[in-house]
Amino acid sequence: MLKEIEIQNFRCFEQIKISGFERVNLIGGKNNAGKTALLEAIFLNVVPEPSSILLLRELRKESLLAMKAMPDKAWDNLFHVLEKDKSILIIGTDENNDTNQFTIQPIDPKIIDRKTLNLSTSHTNKSNESTFWVSSSTDLLIASSKGLINVNGDTDGITTDSIPTTGEVPIIPSFIRISGKELTQAYDRARLDDKDSEVLKAFQVIDPAIESVESFSIGEPTLYLRRKGEKRLPLSLFGDAMNRVAYIMLKLVNAKHKILLIDEIENGIHYTNHRNFWRILFRLAVELDTQIFATTHSLEMLQAFADVGLEPNQECSSAYFELARKPKTNQIIGIRRDLETLNYALEHQKGVRGE
Repeated sequence: MLKEIEIQNFRCFEQIKISGFERVNLIGGKNNAGKTALLEAIFLNVVPEPSSILLLRELRKESLLAMKAMPDKAWDNLFHVLEKDKSILIIGTDENNDTNQFTIQPIDPKIIDRKTLNLSTSHTNKSNESTFWVSSSTDLLIASSKGLINVNGDTDGITTDSIPTTGEVPIIPSFIRISGKELTQAYDRARLDDKDSEVLKAFQVIDPAIESVESFSIGEPTLYLRRKGEKRLPLSLFGDAMNRVAYIMLKLVNAKHKILLIDEIENGIHYTNHRNFWRILFRLAVELDTQIFATTHSLEMLQAFADVGLEPNQECSSAYFELARKPKTNQIIGIRRDLETLNYALEHQKGVRGE
């Protein structure tokens, strides 16, 4: 379980170190305070693959055509204030004080070859260190000791990692609506592991009248829900909240990396359902031995998080992290609040979202 992360020269972070992560972690702050970037840094540290760098571009909806048109600026958005003369460094530390180090640095595409990679990695990379090079050329390459990825989809014959779909990674963006086919496939995986009942319970938080979930593969695989006394209907007809909850729950019960990253967790979920939704997440985080990181702008979601975390006999550890900028330096810092401190601040209407 991740307990601490240190980030240098990545996105909006010049340098930041955040400690004290628990089983379930909620992250707040103003716009452009680094909430999404923090999730991305955790993702890169947990899944240190060349394809992970590409996936961040996909999730940010960065245009491949724009990258091709301006290859010298293709990877600028990864680096703090475009400082590509400095490497990106992300160091994660777990509860056993073991560390994983993830590094990204630009490299001249003319010198990327098998010999260069072998020489660069054979004596510098330990088993818990991952170094990647991004090249600003018309080829738009990502290189590592595992081989090369060409963003255009070609390969130079070394080793090419496939670009994963959003369903294969532990991060849930704030805006995405997943396809019915992908949700159905994820549900069938959960059903195979006898975890499908948890998905039904989550649906019932939003609509207690839901009594069954079924998957059918007639034409395109589709999930159907049935309310008491009504005919089954496809999930797509039940609105954004149901689709969002389905995606979160299926990601959680199928999480092979034992971590789940959720951006703007409140999206689509009515505030009256926040507490029951947190209760499910807290319980499953313990039962599935999975760590959860979520961001929010919602005061109601924050209050529900504190209330559930402070309930008697709550077995799941949790903490709140507020991201804010220092007035003098504009540097982002992370402030950890235990739930008692958070609840006190909420009750006395003190600023807890970067104010």
